[in-house]
Amino acid sequence: MLYLHLKLLFKKAEEMFKSCIQRNKMIIKATTIAFFAIMVLSIFLTVLVFSMAPWLSDWFRSVAESERSYIAIPPPFTEELYSYIFLNNVGHFWNPLKMLVWVPLLGTFILGSELLFNGGVIGIVAVIAGMTHGVFYPIVGLTPHGILEIPAFILQFASIIRWHVTTVDTIMAKITGEELEGAKFKRGVKDTIILAVASVILFMIAAAVETYITPYLLGM
Repeated sequence: MLYLHLKLLFKKAEEMFKSCIQRNKMIIKATTIAFFAIMVLSIFLTVLVFSMAPWLSDWFRSVAESERSYIAIPPPFTEELYSYIFLNNVGHFWNPLKMLVWVPLLGTFILGSELLFNGGVIGIVAVIAGMTHGVFYPIVGLTPHGILEIPAFILQFASIIRWHVTTVDTIMAKITGEELEGAKFKRGVKDTIILAVASVILFMIAAAVETYITPYLLGM
């Protein structure tokens, strides 16, 4: 009986998620294209700049090393590292400063900045790691958890965009005196929650891979 109940529950959750993805496919596609475009452009520009000014790569590495002395990153294969990675990735749901991204209108500018920052950092880190340890190092170091973490970031950003679209539509309806569509607002909030929950689940799995599998593959 419990098995059938859980099976029906998962089936319903799957249908809700699929319909949510279908309704928000344009937002997800646009976010995906923007994220990868920024990442590819960052890789190209980093390679170009470092080839023209090799001293910059040494400067970036020294900055990264100095940052490690200020930020205590837990060692691999520990629950502390898992918590550090997971909580950092889901900061938009608990960190007061990062939660500013949910503020209507203001949050869109913060979200755009974060999209540029995250895509750019991944590109720069990949290039520096490749130059330092060889081309396969960033592939091995980023791919295992990246295939989960990048979709998680995309769904997270999509949930925030969905929230902004919903709230801005509501605000504009109030300002212009138009009738507020309650069903549309509820669907927007529901989609925001579904996309957010899906991103958190992926972040949980990605953090486990980055904590216990990626270090093993890198020989740490």
